[in-house]
Amino acid sequence: MKKILLNIAFIFIFSNIINAQISSDSLDLYKVHFENKSLNTSFIKDLNTSNFNAGFKYNIQNEKLFIGLSETFFSTVVNSISKNIKDEHYLSALGEYDLNNSLKIGLQFKNDIYSDDRKLAINNAARVYSSFYGKWVISNEIKLTPYAGFAVNKQIGEYDKGYIYGSEILVDKYKFEDFTINSFLRFQNEDISPRKNTIRNVTLNLNNKFEQQFQNNINAHFSEVRKDFYFEADSMTSSLFNVQNNIQSRSEVNYHLYDNINYSSGDNKIDLNFLGKVGWRKIDRNTRYRVPSLTNSTNYDSQIEEFKINFDASARYKTDRLYTMFKLSFAELEEKYRPKNLGDLNQIFVEQRKDNEAEKNNSAQLITLSLNGAYNLSGKDVLTASFYHRKMTYDTPSETNYDDRDELLSIVRINYDHKFSKFFNLFVNLEGSINHIVYIFSERSSNNNIRRLIKLSSGGTYRSTKLTSTNSAEVSANYTVYDFEDINPNYKSFSFRQLTLKDSSRFRLTQKTALTFYGSAKFSEQGDFAWGQFKNKPVRYLTELLLEPRLVYNFRALTLGVGFRYFGLTTYGYNKNNVKQKASEYKSRGPVSNIRYRLNSKLEVYFNGWYSFISTDNRERESANLTLRMNWFL
Repeated sequence: MKKILLNIAFIFIFSNIINAQISSDSLDLYKVHFENKSLNTSFIKDLNTSNFNAGFKYNIQNEKLFIGLSETFFSTVVNSISKNIKDEHYLSALGEYDLNNSLKIGLQFKNDIYSDDRKLAINNAARVYSSFYGKWVISNEIKLTPYAGFAVNKQIGEYDKGYIYGSEILVDKYKFEDFTINSFLRFQNEDISPRKNTIRNVTLNLNNKFEQQFQNNINAHFSEVRKDFYFEADSMTSSLFNVQNNIQSRSEVNYHLYDNINYSSGDNKIDLNFLGKVGWRKIDRNTRYRVPSLTNSTNYDSQIEEFKINFDASARYKTDRLYTMFKLSFAELEEKYRPKNLGDLNQIFVEQRKDNEAEKNNSAQLITLSLNGAYNLSGKDVLTASFYHRKMTYDTPSETNYDDRDELLSIVRINYDHKFSKFFNLFVNLEGSINHIVYIFSERSSNNNIRRLIKLSSGGTYRSTKLTSTNSAEVSANYTVYDFEDINPNYKSFSFRQLTLKDSSRFRLTQKTALTFYGSAKFSEQGDFAWGQFKNKPVRYLTELLLEPRLVYNFRALTLGVGFRYFGLTTYGYNKNNVKQKASEYKSRGPVSNIRYRLNSKLEVYFNGWYSFISTDNRERESANLTLRMNWFL
């Protein structure tokens, strides 16, 4: 009788919330957020940017009591013309006590801080709240968690405080008839007058496997999130309403519904998959204080409506020697923009605002077709091939928006692998693509172009008891041709050709020491190109060289490495006689070192640093670069 009543209650609750999705900030009140005890930190300095990250997770648990703590900190410092510092700090704690098998009580605390010394609309904010909750375990699959607390919020100098309250319902692997049900519901209000933030999130996922070969997955989603933000008020608004900062409310409503059907044959040779998805989204922007006589952009609000639909179908066939997969996709997106709350503006300005927003309206259709396969010619030879084709249509209904365009993209790739012996493997790869963009209206048709790319690469890997070496060579050519370059001299068809050589090797000197080397060389040429005559006039030439030999020492969980790093980039131009002349030169060289320590999968420390002596034409400077990372799994 209890199970029957539980099923009826479940159907009653979730029959009205079939549109659902788990939000990114869900499950805040569950222990899983504090699992995996760990301490990690990293510091990275690369040229003029320094990043420091730190994270900590820890929990204490016995039969009745659970205490969890989680902290994350990010800091970025950029030294350019002026120094910029941006910090983010997130701290959360959870304490939970089991009164009995069905009822738990707990206390949650969260503190989030954001600061940026740049002059942004929101360059500093802080949020602190604490809440008390009770968790009712209705069954092993269903949990209900109501909560209530107090919040303090700071944003660009404004302090607000108020109550926060809500409830969560979690359904995990609930069996009902032939369905497995997973669902989540979250309702939250944050009343911090004069602002209000709300969250409404629901998810419902139904999984049904029937006749052993068919599986059906249905997912429905609804979410509604409102956030209120402060921004600096103009002088007239400030004096009229006696406020220093105005308030903007951003509300976003999302719906989606999709159905995924999969068929797999008993021998696992054939697999068919069909997916259909439809979604809606609406975004509203509302300004709290508005002066009717003002005509600036902040005096009217806007709304965005978005509709998406897509269908996918794929088929896979697999045997001992052959693997093939075919996939067809169709997607359509439509966006509509419109102004709102125009108040008592002059009709001329009203029409202007409507035209400005309508100019952003657009719709797009995307069709993709892909086919790939692999065939084992023998025990030592494998041939793989793939084909991809995409067609995109982008339309803008506004008469003043000329961004309408069609785009075709096709890519073909063929790869051959041969195993000569247990020591040496060889590959040869050929790839080609063509991309054609056509703007419909003459106002932008000068951008119409066809881009053709062809690439040939080959290489291999040699492995022996002492030497492991991977080498490759690649030559590529990119030809971009504009349709109307004779009419518009600002658009020139061009070619870009490149030869790339790479080597990565490791030679074991002794049981504990090895010599490693990584090097690459690139030779690039860019020039004006005439497709009809297939003639090229070189304009720019580049050479790029990177060399990094290292001596590596290994002792149990410790790895030490020291070496030298050289990077050089030289650019050339061409005079009227097509003679190559050096235009600029950049060189960077200096010592490098690295340390890695890993102990029983619990502690890992990594250090990598290099000091560069940099020469740029006739200028000399020095730069220190550092990466330091530590992970400790408690």
